[in-house]
Amino acid sequence: MTGTGTAARRPAPVATRGIVEAEVRRRRGRAPDGGTLLLRAAPEWRSAFRFQVDGASVQVAPCESLLAVLDALSSKDADYLVILTPAEQEELGAGLLARVIGNKQISVNRLDLVRQVFGAKWLDPRFRSPEWAWLPEALLESQPEGGWPKVKGAFLDLDTALAAVTAARLGMCGAPDAASLLEWSQDLPSVARFIALPVQEQRGIADWLGRTSGPAADVLFRLVRAGNAVDALAIGLIIGLLPARNRRQTVIAARVRAERLFGGALPGEASLTAFAEASESLLLRWLQHARPRAEAVLERAQQLLDDLQAGELAKDSRILEMGYEARLAEFTETVARAVPDPLPVEVAEVDDALAKLCGHQLQDVRPETEAARMAARLVRRLAADADLPATVLQYVDRYVRDGAWMDRAVARIRDLDPDRYASLLDAVRTRRDALDEAFAVKLAAWSAGSNKGERLLLVEDLLDRVARPLTGREAAPLIIVVDGMSVAIAAELAERIVGRWTEIGRSAEGREGALAVLPSITRFSRASLLSGELTRGQQAEEERGFRGFWSGRTAELFHKSDIRDGVRAEVLAAVAKKRVVVGVVLNAIDDSLDKGRPDGRSGWRPTDIRGLPELLDAAWRAGRPVLVTSDHGHVLDRGDAVMTQRAEAARYRAGEPGDGEVRVSGRRVLTPDGTVTVPWNERIRYAQRKEGYHGGASLAEMVVPVLVLVPSARLVPDGWETYEPAVHEPTWWEPAARSGAAKPSEDSQAAARPRRPARQARAGRQEGAALFEVAEVAAESASGLGERVVSSELFAGQRQFGRARVDDRQVAALIDALAQAGGKLAVTAAAQRVGQLPARMHGYVATVANILNIDGYQVLSVTDGGRTVALDLPLLREQFLGGGG
Repeated sequence: MTGTGTAARRPAPVATRGIVEAEVRRRRGRAPDGGTLLLRAAPEWRSAFRFQVDGASVQVAPCESLLAVLDALSSKDADYLVILTPAEQEELGAGLLARVIGNKQISVNRLDLVRQVFGAKWLDPRFRSPEWAWLPEALLESQPEGGWPKVKGAFLDLDTALAAVTAARLGMCGAPDAASLLEWSQDLPSVARFIALPVQEQRGIADWLGRTSGPAADVLFRLVRAGNAVDALAIGLIIGLLPARNRRQTVIAARVRAERLFGGALPGEASLTAFAEASESLLLRWLQHARPRAEAVLERAQQLLDDLQAGELAKDSRILEMGYEARLAEFTETVARAVPDPLPVEVAEVDDALAKLCGHQLQDVRPETEAARMAARLVRRLAADADLPATVLQYVDRYVRDGAWMDRAVARIRDLDPDRYASLLDAVRTRRDALDEAFAVKLAAWSAGSNKGERLLLVEDLLDRVARPLTGREAAPLIIVVDGMSVAIAAELAERIVGRWTEIGRSAEGREGALAVLPSITRFSRASLLSGELTRGQQAEEERGFRGFWSGRTAELFHKSDIRDGVRAEVLAAVAKKRVVVGVVLNAIDDSLDKGRPDGRSGWRPTDIRGLPELLDAAWRAGRPVLVTSDHGHVLDRGDAVMTQRAEAARYRAGEPGDGEVRVSGRRVLTPDGTVTVPWNERIRYAQRKEGYHGGASLAEMVVPVLVLVPSARLVPDGWETYEPAVHEPTWWEPAARSGAAKPSEDSQAAARPRRPARQARAGRQEGAALFEVAEVAAESASGLGERVVSSELFAGQRQFGRARVDDRQVAALIDALAQAGGKLAVTAAAQRVGQLPARMHGYVATVANILNIDGYQVLSVTDGGRTVALDLPLLREQFLGGGG
């Protein structure tokens, strides 16, 4: 097309699909019905010749000659025809130009097109830098359907453009962070599309993300370019095990081998650390919401570590499975060494091992963690020896506030991980057997006597002494009898129920329990409970007895048939009548003792008990108080219950008692002759094997839980107490707060100390005592702090300004106890130190805090959801002792 006398034609740029689409969008406003665009471009095309742009069909025709241009014009069969020709406009002729949109040829100017598609008047000058030469083309290529959003204002800055093209190329919305980039790397099609981009564009996007999303992005894209994107997350999980500061030969060699994963030298240490943290963050999210994907990555990480010949390093990982297993093994061994009679130093070692286990990132998704927590609690309990109670009342109180919590921990371990803690469970069973035997003997003696006690709550008196005081002019109680519910299950349910409810009770020392009748079965104990007197019978007798007890006011009692297929409408209607006394019997727990539960668990949630959530909701709406109780508890068969004799009932019989049994007589024994032989040992049965039994004289069967809830403080009877949820936990339920002593490490003297065999007699107690002499000396330095504080001028000044009055000696004792414990104590433990009842401890702390907390600074407070009393020792000394003391 050039000839003699004609200037050399300028090189024509190569048009891309992005350019074509941008030009079509640009011209549609002028020619909405379609037409032909004549682009001065090289006659090359590497994309589809037909496609859609915002719903319009586009046809592309690369033409090397004018003849080809004319031929393309005549064969147009799309809304828009785009002709690519290298000819200059003066070569085309007026007739041909008259047939195209705008009657002129379009010169391709990428920067101008970028400005147009973003609606900008000016571009960031950096667009013209060679570093960003790839960007205009990329922006035009990656335009979304409908084009780019218009910029606010008249200026398109470089970062806005880079953010747009990055989001489009990676298929993301918004600015990506390290975690979202890692997640993107696991999508192989997305990574493949990125790798297919021109190398300059890949590097430009990666460099920009490294600056805006952090150093982890730079590490990731090095892995992408090295072809290891699919393993990026797994590599991130192991790279933290290979720090440059670790000079172990295994680590040094593994770092050298790991260089190939990055296509060369390893990135900088700070970048690797950031990448490892981002990888852990994503993996933890997957563990919660995409467990199979997370487990596959964990398995792959272990394989990669093995490939690097550093597999044993996984034991040090806080994210890999082997790291969890190593910590769990260490914890298990520590527990085994401590039982059956843990020393205080061994309790501390168990708590340290538990803290280490809970520091692993898999601790929330591994059921063994919950079992370990329960095991540590039982170790603490075994270390806290106590004298046997002196009365039946004391046995009942001890069981509600201590023994039932032991049973709860044992049941949870048996559900989750029984084999690992066999020796611990044996030691706990030995302690519980001794307590049950002593209780049964005491019960037999008490039953033969007056059977009454000033404070002892009997199941037949529960309506009179607990339910009746809840009955006022405003509302009557809803009485929910969960047949067979143990105190341990009631405590577990209460933690999930108490929230919007306020729990109350008659005793300032906490929840109380009631004593079932004997035999502790439904026919006797439930009938006596619902009738308010010692009796026996089935549902008909219960209904007559219930109405008779509440004579003078309307009372309705509902049984299993009213709940079987959901709470019937007449039950909810009765609950809605707030002045009617309503009783409801729920049988889920008692029924489970026959053939067990489908899920095999022993723990219970409110939703596991058919009808309970609906009844509680209805009572809340009606503004009623609620009494949740039972007629008896139960023991579970763990596969070791033995049929010692055959009888009609599973846990009571006639005849002389043998080993593990006791004979009980008296008016509260409701057999025809007022005498019965019952086992206190939970492993004795007299009938065919079931999942659980009741009728015997163990504490778990005989003590009935009492849980009282009110929706409003105005429903609290005079003289009753309100309870914070945490007040019921025994002191051993949570680790004792210790001052900032360093935890034992592998190379510490504590770790090097010889260990005694788990079952070795505790002849070495003198050694343990000696070890604690140092701790006692250290703690002694904190003693006397309380006296100095209460003797200070500021403390006296607080008194003069109308602050609440408390006993100075108690305040001093509280300060000293907290100081010796490092600043924190469980509420129940703090209550013991100052002679306060647990239920009143929150109010007492608030009173003392009114003196100690000056100008809003929290010197003394209750933290950890109401479980812990905390004292800021440095702030206390600064406020009251001028920083000394």
